[in-house]
Amino acid sequence: MVGEVKLFHQPFQHKYNMRFNEFNLQESRGVAARQPGETYVSDTDSKDILTIQSIDVLPNNASAFETLEDLESALSQSIPDSNARINDNNPNNSFKAAIIATVTDVNNKPQYWVRYLKAIPDAGVMGAWKTLRGYKYGKGAKDESVPIKPSDLITDDNYRNAKQISTEVMSGIKKLVSGTDHEGLTDVMSQAINLASTGKIAPIKGAAPYFNVLQKYGGEYLGPLALISGGFTGGDTLKMLEAFELPNLKNSKVSFPQDTTMELIDSIIRTPSGQDIGVSSKISKGGGAASSLSGIAKQITPEMESKFKKGTAIIKIFAEQSAIEGPLQVAQMFKLIDSKDADALRALPKSSKNIKDLKSPRLRKLTATQGVAPGTLERNDYRVLFHTLTAIVNQLIPLVNANNQFKQAMLAALNNNNYVQILTKGNMSGDDVTLDYYTKFPAVFKGAPQLVNKTYFATGQKGRIGFKMK
Repeated sequence: MVGEVKLFHQPFQHKYNMRFNEFNLQESRGVAARQPGETYVSDTDSKDILTIQSIDVLPNNASAFETLEDLESALSQSIPDSNARINDNNPNNSFKAAIIATVTDVNNKPQYWVRYLKAIPDAGVMGAWKTLRGYKYGKGAKDESVPIKPSDLITDDNYRNAKQISTEVMSGIKKLVSGTDHEGLTDVMSQAINLASTGKIAPIKGAAPYFNVLQKYGGEYLGPLALISGGFTGGDTLKMLEAFELPNLKNSKVSFPQDTTMELIDSIIRTPSGQDIGVSSKISKGGGAASSLSGIAKQITPEMESKFKKGTAIIKIFAEQSAIEGPLQVAQMFKLIDSKDADALRALPKSSKNIKDLKSPRLRKLTATQGVAPGTLERNDYRVLFHTLTAIVNQLIPLVNANNQFKQAMLAALNNNNYVQILTKGNMSGDDVTLDYYTKFPAVFKGAPQLVNKTYFATGQKGRIGFKMK
């Protein structure tokens, strides 16, 4: 579920989300159009093969960062191993956006390729990166697919029954692919919808070129459709039905929340009795969690607070306090600053551009060590408050991420839920694909939760601290 990411495993948690008609299909053959499993082969060594794991865009909620420094800060937070980073081009101060291609080499070691951009083009990034420097696209890959999410096809929060979902998905896909090289997706999706609706597992003819779109994007509506059809009962489905005291989910309706910050879920199943069941949709081989801490805080129980006192306190402070108070309070917990420092920042005039206005030697020193790009201090939107907050957050995040109580509290809260996770499992044989659907209940989240800074910069502050799963 980079920016504030919903990463693919996510090695990164947010994927760029753009409508299909925003990019030219001919240009979609560039790096940014690649799906997990596609390859690039060295120009000089045919045994040197890189396999795409994920493609991410920074920023994910704007056309560009304010400065190159802000971009570099986001990159350093998003790339877990700086030694494995490869810049595909060299930036200057005019570059304020980037694409990150996470790949693995033949030894399954990760590399993080970065392509700098001046800004995210209005038409999207699909044609902005032709190839990895020194590599060519692996001609044998047949995994190219089209990102068509529920939000591209269903544009309101209304609840729909199985027939209505099927009709609207098919209508939306026909409009999006009509007159393009991907018209074949219409028949493929028609087969997939029919099988999901009737509870059958059978080959979807000619679906191989759309293997990823069926699992990764189509699964978000095919999965709930399969579940409410009643024909798929794999995984924990029967346990879930027992928990909700339901014989089945037939005649249920589904809503696809339009709010991209919706906590933890991709859709909501409303049963005939009026019960709502949150759904987290995933590919069977992957996992992940949403990036909002507010949803995590709501899952904390008194037992968790007793067992993970400091860890749960960190989560609740970040989730419930303001974007200023949250970091200040947690920074005091970790003794990065004290109460006098916090009061000094609270007393600082919000319009101040002079670090001498900050009546705390420790904060002045902390701020001075948080470098900025040339010219930032002279910008109209520069503020000492933002600069200092950025310094505090960037030094605080590694401390929190290293805290075992925080990690354990995050996992405990994530896994204390009444959500059902619907997993789509795909198998490809020749030109055909089969899809199966099963559930985990309650939804299971695995990995190492990590705080990330995507919102604090010397020239602004655009939200609270979020997290991703590694």
